[in-house]
Amino acid sequence: MNRKQFLTEVEQRLSPLPAEVRHELLSDLSQHFDYGLVNGKSESEIAHELGNPEDIAREALDVPNAGWNASPPLRQGSFARNIFTFLGLLFLNLLISIPIMATLWAVWASLAVVSISFIVAPLLAVTDYALNSTFYPAKFFFSITLTGIGLLLLPGVRYLLLLMVKSTVRYWKWNQITLRGAY
Repeated sequence: MNRKQFLTEVEQRLSPLPAEVRHELLSDLSQHFDYGLVNGKSESEIAHELGNPEDIAREALDVPNAGWNASPPLRQGSFARNIFTFLGLLFLNLLISIPIMATLWAVWASLAVVSISFIVAPLLAVTDYALNSTFYPAKFFFSITLTGIGLLLLPGVRYLLLLMVKSTVRYWKWNQITLRGAY
């Protein structure tokens, strides 16, 4: 069972509850899916860990309605914990993560520029011929060789871009989950 099927079934079984309560419970379940996906689990594994949607709905419906609008009690030290978590993430990001990520992005950008400049090398050779009216076969064949190298680099640069975007997004989500207190 995937995420959508699981949440749809729970939502259908929770129809007697007020819409606000139903959305809050579904939001909590959706966060469980987000947390599991960030940790490399599949949607079916997460659904299996959460249990049977019927049991989840039955437990939610058995709780008295008076408790739905009450906010959960604050844990002792939660404010201090949040401050230390924020400060820890701030120092981690400023001293380690951001410089490393900036370096990796700069390496990717330089590879992309090299690849593109290699690809346009024949255009530069033709421009040189048009401006100087002298043709050097070695220069022209060298530019064609550079084009081949640039075309060979291009898929690797694209793969690195996808990897960098995915890594950056996962790291950003990890920061958000950590600040919310999931860890």
